[in-house]
Amino acid sequence: MPKINILHIISSGGFFGAENALIELACALEKTGLCSVTVGVFDNLHIRHMEVEKVCREKGLQTIAIPCNGKFDLNAAIRLRQFIVDHGISAIHSHGYKSNLYSLLASLNLPIARFCTCHNWPGGSLKMRFYEVLDRVFLRKFDTVFAVSDDVKSKIIESGVSSGKVKLVHNGIDADLFRKAESQRVAIRRSLGIPEDAAVIGTVGRISTEKGHRHLLGISGHILSKFPDTRFLLIGDGPLRETLENEFGSPSVIFTGLRRDVPDLLRCMDIFVLPSLTEGLPMAILEAMAAGLPVVATRVGDVPQVLIEKETGLIVEPGDESRLEDALLCLLSDPGPAVEMGRKGSERVRKYFSSERMAEIYLGVYRKQCREEGTN
Repeated sequence: MPKINILHIISSGGFFGAENALIELACALEKTGLCSVTVGVFDNLHIRHMEVEKVCREKGLQTIAIPCNGKFDLNAAIRLRQFIVDHGISAIHSHGYKSNLYSLLASLNLPIARFCTCHNWPGGSLKMRFYEVLDRVFLRKFDTVFAVSDDVKSKIIESGVSSGKVKLVHNGIDADLFRKAESQRVAIRRSLGIPEDAAVIGTVGRISTEKGHRHLLGISGHILSKFPDTRFLLIGDGPLRETLENEFGSPSVIFTGLRRDVPDLLRCMDIFVLPSLTEGLPMAILEAMAAGLPVVATRVGDVPQVLIEKETGLIVEPGDESRLEDALLCLLSDPGPAVEMGRKGSERVRKYFSSERMAEIYLGVYRKQCREEGTN
């Protein structure tokens, strides 16, 4: 069977979980030698976020920028359609409600396979909930809808998408990028002003309401009262960063902003915490486990399927600050079992959540659908 010429597209507001998952998948598909991958990024002229394009170029992935003026730009759909025709695209795979809409419009009546991934519907503002309602309609038009967690899969089917169209595929990562190196650990700590003997509790993610940072910071004072040398390291950016930084920022609570060296930053941590109120399958938890960190996470999305309670980490209910504090104090009080949790977590990610395994599953669905469409 010839290579599948596939176009992945996304409209991005920065470099967060969905963007990271797309890059991991694109790179893993290219490595198979059975796909020719192009990543299309909408260049939203009113608010430009081209981080995905930059990362693609750094990783040697073919990429295109699609100028888009406003929420709906018919010219953008026309440009996308022309690219599909001119470059012999046999399959299109979109990520997010805006990309879903444009991929459907651009591929109308073209003989190509249509896929999309639903990373999550986090809710939030009335505007975002409106877009999510529209997305539920768009999803019904795709040949296959990929869900990153059981919870997301259930939501998709409940929204009216035929269960036969929905395929669960857990995110995967290149675990080798997160192997520990003591020299990097020391250097990163020095660059952040963190003492070598401090215990570092860290998290990575968009700083927004649904990620639960306020619940973590709400207990930081209690933890510091018992372990005063602890440092809290928050990696990422988002709409709540300035507010939380003004309220909680101190020598013990460090906001790094958006960083591209996440593997190195994970190496300087001792405990990873995911305080989210909603998730699908967060890339951050896979990366932390691959880096050999014990994890404290909330019971959201497919976290309980990834994290084995008391073996690779601890699970608490979302928003339960008391239990979150107890879990973190437990790991701080007894580092020995925490180290063993990190070791087992690393083994688990390499065995079950690798990018190679993820790409194999996606590729199987691509090939089957493309055969049915007669595009390969």
